[in-house]
Amino acid sequence: MPGFVVGGFVVLHGLITTMIGIRGVTSPDAPAMPMPMFNWWPGPFGRSWLLDGLNVGTGGAVVGSLVWLLAGVALVGAGLGFLGLPGVRDQWPLLAVAGASVGLVALAMYFHPIYLLAIGIDVTLIILLWERVASPAQ
Repeated sequence: MPGFVVGGFVVLHGLITTMIGIRGVTSPDAPAMPMPMFNWWPGPFGRSWLLDGLNVGTGGAVVGSLVWLLAGVALVGAGLGFLGLPGVRDQWPLLAVAGASVGLVALAMYFHPIYLLAIGIDVTLIILLWERVASPAQ
């Protein structure tokens, strides 16, 4: 698979993650998004089961959205670094693992079955890059 496809895919995943965070920060009291095909799922899409259950209000929703933003920005940086952008080129594996790890936290806080693909992407990034990040270059 060509490198630009992989890098572009990671950038796209990061942009989607970032957009979720931006929506949450700009409208933390937004109602859940209607998802008719997932009526069987007990939780609403676009709302955190954890934060709503803890009744932390708008402040908690903003913090949850910042988790999404942090993950998304790190993933975009990882994808751009993979594509060779100076400044992040050498750090892309660390950014990918960090972004995917923080992304898994966000996905757990806002879990909905529609996020299963994102969970798979994040877990794959961590598995593929863990050795590279955990072992210092020699």
